[in-house]
Amino acid sequence: MDSKYMWGGIVMIVFLSIASSLISQWIRARYRSRKSDFDTRLSALESQSDVVQLEERVRVLESIVTDPRRNLRKNIDSL
Repeated sequence: MDSKYMWGGIVMIVFLSIASSLISQWIRARYRSRKSDFDTRLSALESQSDVVQLEERVRVLESIVTDPRRNLRKNIDSL
């Protein structure tokens, strides 16, 4: 009877070690995919921010180019 419990214990230990390894790998894979999704979203937000900044610069340059000289001089003096 003791050998029966011993083999059952051995099987249980092997099963638990395999299960814990699989669960650990699954958690790591989930973390990596979420991290890559986060990195993708972050880079998209950064590029949107860059676009907004560039649009603002273009607006300023357009106003400088199209403004009459008097208004431009007044704006520069007010800064």
